[in-house]
Amino acid sequence: MFTQILTTLDGSEYAERALTYTRDLAKIAGAQVNLLAVIPTVHSAGAPAATQPEEHRAQAALAYLKEKAEALHDAGVPDVAMQIRHGDPAGLITQAARDLGADLIVMSTQGIGADGRYALGSVALKVLMTAPCPIFLVRINKPEPPRSTIEERWQGEGGANVG
Repeated sequence: MFTQILTTLDGSEYAERALTYTRDLAKIAGAQVNLLAVIPTVHSAGAPAATQPEEHRAQAALAYLKEKAEALHDAGVPDVAMQIRHGDPAGLITQAARDLGADLIVMSTQGIGADGRYALGSVALKVLMTAPCPIFLVRINKPEPPRSTIEERWQGEGGANVG
């Protein structure tokens, strides 16, 4: 089944939803879990402007991964490793999967850069197209924004189907 599970985390609540599935799959398969955080650099495609120095961001990411690794260990996953990489998230996730010989990548469909326009975030889509192994994508369902009274009435009268 699975021996190496790579789970990507970016500090967002969306990405953390993948941890429940990672925990359950690792316990069933007896797999090692590899938690990966990628810190986008200013040279990375789509990287946000850095608000903290690179070293501070790496230390914060490591502390974050340690917290998540301890939680997995406490939940019964005995073998959890962590790593941080710097650069293009999609490319580095794919490369980490190759380097580790990962049997499975677990990640959310959207993370910190989610803008809600697509069912898949750009990182998830790129990883899906280039990964060397299967990917378990955790779908992020966002509530629909509330409709205005006029929109509700328009939909009630047939909406776009009128005419």
